[in-house]
Amino acid sequence: MAEISRSGLAAADVSSIAAAAGVVRGTFYFHFPTKEHVLVELEFDEETRIVSELGDARGDLTSVLSQVVRHVLDAERRLGGVVFRDMLGLHFSSTRPVGDQLAQHPLAGFLVNVISRAQDAGQVSRDAEPEQLGTFFLTGLFALLATGAHDSALLSHYVTTIVKGMEKR
Repeated sequence: MAEISRSGLAAADVSSIAAAAGVVRGTFYFHFPTKEHVLVELEFDEETRIVSELGDARGDLTSVLSQVVRHVLDAERRLGGVVFRDMLGLHFSSTRPVGDQLAQHPLAGFLVNVISRAQDAGQVSRDAEPEQLGTFFLTGLFALLATGAHDSALLSHYVTTIVKGMEKR
């Protein structure tokens, strides 16, 4: 993380990463085929942490999605801006490692459950697909944050707009 934080993912030197980890360059490649895989693994760990911190978050959909936003912003503070933006940027990059499935994203799975509960409570249309709605929410949130949009009013408006779009009509 220190090398990526210092140089950004594109300029990060694998030899420096390996040296900081106390391994040779070949060992790095044994565990991570590319530098991008390091951030994918880091993202999985952060998502797991966020889901753990959220626990069995209850409340209305707006409240839970707002909690998700706060926890994602906390992850940015833990990781630092450069690492965080590079990690989010991978979602929109042709260099993102393949095999990017829903099961590899604990936060997406959490959102699917939250949206499914909202469906069961009659707040979200039965015709809606929780997997698509969860993915849509995270993709939009990640795009906003990757471009530096951290204004709390903007993020609150984003959550409200997404929830309005999900509501049963």
